[in-house]
Amino acid sequence: MLERLEIHHYALIEDSTIEFSDGFSVITGETGAGKSIILGALSLLLGEKTEVQSIRNGCDFATVSASFYVASPMGAHLSAYLQREELELEEETLVVSRTIKSNGRSSITIQGRLATRSELALITSELLDISAQRDHQSLLSTSHQLSVLDAFGSCEAEKGAYRSAYELFQSLKAELEQKQAQLDATKRELDYLSYAVDEITKIDPKAGEDEEIATQVQLIASFEHIHEALSQSVSLLHGGEQGLSALASLHQAKTQLAIACKADSSLSSLAERLESSSIEIQDIYESVRDYLNGMTYSETELDRLQSRLAQLQRLKKKYGPTLDAVLLFLVQSKEKLSLSEQGEIVLSKLEKQIRLANETLMEKAVALQKKRKATALLLAGEVEGKLRTLGMKEAVFSIAFAQTSPSASGIDEVSFQICANPGLEMRSIKDVASGGELSRIMLAVKTSLAQSDAVPTLIFDEVDAGIGGSVALSVAEQLVHLAVSHQIIVITHLASIASKADHHLVVSKEIRSGMSYSTIKAVKDAERQKEIARMLSGDDTSIESLGHARKLLEKGS
Repeated sequence: MLERLEIHHYALIEDSTIEFSDGFSVITGETGAGKSIILGALSLLLGEKTEVQSIRNGCDFATVSASFYVASPMGAHLSAYLQREELELEEETLVVSRTIKSNGRSSITIQGRLATRSELALITSELLDISAQRDHQSLLSTSHQLSVLDAFGSCEAEKGAYRSAYELFQSLKAELEQKQAQLDATKRELDYLSYAVDEITKIDPKAGEDEEIATQVQLIASFEHIHEALSQSVSLLHGGEQGLSALASLHQAKTQLAIACKADSSLSSLAERLESSSIEIQDIYESVRDYLNGMTYSETELDRLQSRLAQLQRLKKKYGPTLDAVLLFLVQSKEKLSLSEQGEIVLSKLEKQIRLANETLMEKAVALQKKRKATALLLAGEVEGKLRTLGMKEAVFSIAFAQTSPSASGIDEVSFQICANPGLEMRSIKDVASGGELSRIMLAVKTSLAQSDAVPTLIFDEVDAGIGGSVALSVAEQLVHLAVSHQIIVITHLASIASKADHHLVVSKEIRSGMSYSTIKAVKDAERQKEIARMLSGDDTSIESLGHARKLLEKGS
């Protein structure tokens, strides 16, 4: 519920803090005192567009802030926002604020975090609803009317069954469209894919084969250079035309070092090291010799490898920059060709599934529609009965249905319609011109939906337009009844309605130093009696008016 409203530099209000309580509250005051300013401030928090002209003269900005007590479970939009922004409510209190600047810019915060106007509108629409002339009347939305009807009739089971069938139907349709698009694309490139698969399959490339062959070609192409170098190495190690070999020299060195060791034993470690080196060099010699003896040169093998490498290079150039990409292209192409071969069968199966899913969908839609139509008769009768007690004795209220293509909400579009006077045709309530009639329609609907309407705070303006006497008393009784399950705030000019409220706020205007100021304060006891007297006769001092006011308050308490 709305707990506190703070208004700064907005229109005629300089600085005001209004505390609201649960139950039934009224706001009264003389015409022009500034009651509509409060509505305007609240409308800003519902996401209405800002106007620089609403900033108080001489000020650079205007700010409107509100604190809401949010009971569990909270609305879906608020819950999603808090989760996304990683925020929590402190003591179940939500604070929203909006600032208008003289340069035309504005800023919005929700729980201290900057937010967009659309986020603000979605969240506060779950907390607050204004029924004023053309202001935020959510029941004028046909989609909301459908939601209201479903809530009144407890249609959740039927809606859930329909929604599951609808989601399956949409999923199958999407799959069919995807498969059809793939099949069409495959058919367009069928010849190309068949040729590509055949070409790649015949060559039969292996992953990494091109790098391996390139290495082999490099070795064969360098045969002469490698053979000559290894031959020189063998000669140097073992002997040849160059004369004394490295191994022979090492053998002589070992012999001389052995002689020296006999005279100086400290040289034995060097002799051992030389022995190890000789053995290692002997092993190297034998390995190089064996490798050299095993070397062969084949012009035919070189031609074969170069030809194979050229084939692989052509594949890479046509079907991928690497051999891995070529192999991936081959797999994908085979899959597409397989789809082409099996595509018609797959599409036929999907079409059959869609037909069956559509039959199930329509069964669930008709079941939901039947429940809605039965609910509509009950709701229309209840609203019509309440309208009769609210001064619209000849009013006829109905809920019209139009069948639409299946959507997430069903196959129904509903319209709340009314004929306020005999001889006129039924019209959608959004086309009703009279603000007073519209407010009473809203009051009748909201009272009927008291247990199912999830918006906790309802604000009514002009609910008393064009009524008086017993009708006004009936309106007051309806508001009192609605206040049992909702926080009700009513702007009224009628003492018979104001006297029934649990809480009373008075708006007044004064002029100081040539400037107009609107102020709001809570009144009770004698002050409230004087305000009721003023509303009755315009005179808050006469004994008759004060006496009448006292009697009204006694009856209302």
